[in-house]
Amino acid sequence: MSGVPLDEGARLLRRHAPELTWQDRSPFLGAVAAPAIPWLRFAHRDHRREEAVALPANPPPPRGLAVSFAPEDGIGAHAWAASSGLRLLAAEAAAVATAADKITSLELFARAGADTPRTWVVEKELPAAATVPLVVQRRQNNLTGKGTRLVTSPEQLDEVLCEWSGEALRVSSHVDGVPVTVSGCVTRQGTVVSALSHQLVGIPALTPYWGAHCGNQLIAEHDLPAGAASRCREVCAAVGDQLARLGFLGAFGLDLLVTPDAAVLAIEINPRFQTVVSLVQAQERAAGLLPTLGTHVLASLLPSVAVEEVRTACLKLSQLVVTADRTGVVRDGITSGVHRLANGRPRRCGDGDLVALRPGEALLWAHAHPGDPVRPGEELVLLQLPGHAASVRANPELTAEARTWIRAVRRALVIDDV
Repeated sequence: MSGVPLDEGARLLRRHAPELTWQDRSPFLGAVAAPAIPWLRFAHRDHRREEAVALPANPPPPRGLAVSFAPEDGIGAHAWAASSGLRLLAAEAAAVATAADKITSLELFARAGADTPRTWVVEKELPAAATVPLVVQRRQNNLTGKGTRLVTSPEQLDEVLCEWSGEALRVSSHVDGVPVTVSGCVTRQGTVVSALSHQLVGIPALTPYWGAHCGNQLIAEHDLPAGAASRCREVCAAVGDQLARLGFLGAFGLDLLVTPDAAVLAIEINPRFQTVVSLVQAQERAAGLLPTLGTHVLASLLPSVAVEEVRTACLKLSQLVVTADRTGVVRDGITSGVHRLANGRPRRCGDGDLVALRPGEALLWAHAHPGDPVRPGEELVLLQLPGHAASVRANPELTAEARTWIRAVRRALVIDDV
């Protein structure tokens, strides 16, 4: 993996970003970066209250800098930063839109020399060669993966095409393989390629949606077929260089598929911070590198940053997203912090650092609180574990420990009907 050396990166951040705020629904991502950036502040973000926001007419002059999770999701982060007297360090909107679009990103993959599954752009008639099983995607696939469907029969295909009629859709042949996310950061002098993770999607215990994001776990080279990890990094660097040509700067994630014969296929680009960056930053700290949040800031501010490649032992860390399974209002929630199980229920035992978790512990982050209305699929808790949560394969099975923690979290959360 590559990155900015920690000591030099922290020194540059202290000089160029002495007032720095991270904005998100909980501090989980910023908390892993904070030991390297101890002056980092946290601001809470509630997307549900951003529908009626507007950019301030006469904002105060910026006094500090800010970074937010998914700033392209509406204007909420931009309005908050402007009204708070902060400069939001976010990539150019046009570049983000091109990269995030499931159709326009295909051309970007082609320019990067990245292979993809056999794919068609469908507006009306489906080509005869496009036979099930297929993966159908809306071009704007939101942040949860609900805009991705696996269809295994002509009847399912007709149903999806009817539901999403009038839209240009990306339709791809379904390929078995391990979903891998490579975390990167585009700087003005090249692309930083950080840690690899196994992306967990469509886990039945966590979501009814086949393509929904359920979590991640860090993986080492030996977890993949020989040569695949190296190719994943090469593709990430090439895609990052194409993003730079669009004017994009900062953190991004690249979703790939690794087949049993070590082929690497590009699936989609997430031109923003991803939830997995929390785990990635733990790996970066362990390797003596600046966490991605800091690298994103330096990439946004400086014409160049010193980057080095390192080899390091892979941390066995994972995280799972526990979502609501029905509509209601949260009555009893979970307090963020390190927990252990007592009689099948999480018991908080203090604050803690992700990299210092011990066997039997979990770091829980509350994303829904008492009084919050929730709907099926909305995040309730982020569950982080000091080990793998599932087998590393195309159709992963959750570990017994992960299943136990999911049950315990669901028992502790009480959702009343509305």
